[in-house]
This record gives sequence, structure tokens and C-alpha cells, in this order.
Amino acid sequence: MSSVRLLVCVNQRLGAGQKSCAGSGSRELIEIFKQRFIECGLNVPVVEQVCLGRCAEGITMRIAPGGPFYTRVTENDIEAISSEIRKFSQSKKITGK
Repeated sequence: MSSVRLLVCVNQRLGAGQKSCAGSGSRELIEIFKQRFIECGLNVPVVEQVCLGRCAEGITMRIAPGGPFYTRVTENDIEAISSEIRKFSQSKKITGK
């Protein structure tokens, strides 16, 4: 398994009017990302993360380890993030980190 992974916030804030990643549909988006990764042969796990500290900007994701954050993610971002993960994975293989 690759050391590169996609972290997705699944935090659910219960307070009235508080935006959260889960409340914005992050769990549903996780399933779409997993399916897309299978379709394109990308062996990168999609990992539920309790909080990435940016729920007000949710849905929030991050390529780990040490990759970029993505905020306000929607289905429209799947191809761009998948492409970035592929590049990130290849750079980790080349550098051995």
C-alpha cells in the first residue's frame, strides 16, 4: 500500500448554524472518491479524519503526508484532486520519502 493517502474531514458539529464537513456531505464524497480511485487504478486510501481544523471551509481534504489542503471540495474537484494525488504519489516514489 502506498504511504500517500487522502485525508477527509468527517467532523459533525451539532451546534445550530455551525458548518461542518460531515454536514456538507464529506462521507458521501468519500465514497465517490474511493470509486473514482478504483476506476483509474489509483492505489491511494481515502481516510476519514475526525477534524482537519477547517470545517468553516468544508468539505476539507488533505493529501498526506505533507501535501496540500483542499477546501470547499465538491464532486467537480474529483478529477483535479485525483490528478494531483497521482503526481504527489509519483514524486514520493522518486524521492523515496
